[in-house]
Amino acid sequence: MDEMNYILKRYSLMESSGTETYFDADEIVDLLDHFEEADDFDHYEKVLELGQKLHPENQDIKIRTCRAFIYREEYDTALRAIERIGDPEDMELNLLKMECFCALDRFDEVRAFVEAKQEENSEELEEIFEYLAPVMNELNRFDEAAALLQHGLALFPDNLILKEEYCYYLEMQGQPQQALAICNELIDADPYSVDYWYMQGRLCLTQGDYDKAVDALDFALACDDSDVEIKVMKAYCLFMNEHYEKAIDVYLELLSEGHCNQEIQPCLAECYMKSEHFEQAYTIFKELIEDTDIARGLMLYKNYIRCCLETGRESEASKILPEMATRFPEDLLLLTLQAFVHLVTGEQDEAVEIAEHILDLVYQTAVQGNRMPEMLKNMHSLGQSVKQLIEAIHRLTEPQLKKSYLPVHQAISCLVKGDMKRFCRKYANCPPEMVAGYLHRIFSVIRGLPNEPRPTKTGFLQASEIHLQPAECVASAQLSSSYLTNGYHNN
Repeated sequence: MDEMNYILKRYSLMESSGTETYFDADEIVDLLDHFEEADDFDHYEKVLELGQKLHPENQDIKIRTCRAFIYREEYDTALRAIERIGDPEDMELNLLKMECFCALDRFDEVRAFVEAKQEENSEELEEIFEYLAPVMNELNRFDEAAALLQHGLALFPDNLILKEEYCYYLEMQGQPQQALAICNELIDADPYSVDYWYMQGRLCLTQGDYDKAVDALDFALACDDSDVEIKVMKAYCLFMNEHYEKAIDVYLELLSEGHCNQEIQPCLAECYMKSEHFEQAYTIFKELIEDTDIARGLMLYKNYIRCCLETGRESEASKILPEMATRFPEDLLLLTLQAFVHLVTGEQDEAVEIAEHILDLVYQTAVQGNRMPEMLKNMHSLGQSVKQLIEAIHRLTEPQLKKSYLPVHQAISCLVKGDMKRFCRKYANCPPEMVAGYLHRIFSVIRGLPNEPRPTKTGFLQASEIHLQPAECVASAQLSSSYLTNGYHNN
């Protein structure tokens, strides 16, 4: 290690001074191996160029040149370089050649090579399986990987590398239970492997067993408490298991270490929101909304609005709605939320206009066949939202309304029942002025919204209770709660 540090120090001084320093061939190879292990291919290329200049005939450096072509996915060029070296007995060159064949889908040549080595009873046969199995998995050549792994494990049943790769293959094929059985064998063989515990946590997460996933990830962190990816996965599992306070602790630890600020902050804010620390959640969401350097998706806006409403900032929520409507003009759940916010702020005409737009979008989406898949994907939540919006306010109207606007009422009844075909047929026969009049009559019976005193309890749901009788506001409260509480972790 001291020798390697000395070589690295000399290389660093060479870079900072801009002068060329002499390194012997072994030192060049050590530097190349170091930068390859660190995934630092910029420095790998620079050292390789220096090595080619200082030691043009050195075979180890020539082999590293072949590797560089493979890193750049220049497989045909790599094969030509391997042929120029012309040493068929060099196993490293042979393995690089097989890697190129895998990438080029020349598996017949790979199989022939493996079979030949098996017939020779080659001492390097196990090494060949260990090298090629990860290559095939990384290249997503899963069918070939499975055949190779099964062949290798039949010959070397206790080989941990082959077991690990077969575990990964099963995971990629959607067989987490079978993968977990092999993972447990790996842990029994090496209970101090951070990779095996992390793998077990990931597989438990895939099956929705968050408690076991957290236990496995805790063991992984006991082996290496600096792994950021493990901590992020643990926080996610805690969130999914509704242990929000514990998830907050993990996210705060990651932030204190300076990791992934823009990725972690939305998750932290959502944990605050789920645990009803709305003020802390509002602070973070507001910062994210105002940060023009990050991607501001629909869910970020929804969570921000919910926190505004829960902390008594209804006017702030209203101000952001036009921007959201511009960015997401056809999000039907968002439009439903807008209608409710306009009700709370006394803007009845705007609420009527949006409600009419909701029905038009439902109709247009249903009759356009090319958009039906997206429609059906969200049909349940959409149907519930429109149903609850109409039901919540319809209960406040005089019974005469159903008779006066019978065609519209029949269309909406079909929508509530999920009968899209009949809804389209009936709604198409409703004149626009009748739809507008129907919605206007519904909204106009809500009395005193602009003049009511500010409620002593803050929050949108509490504000709704001031204006609607308890039995009448159940549907709107359910809609607001179910719609607003979906967040980043559920995307």
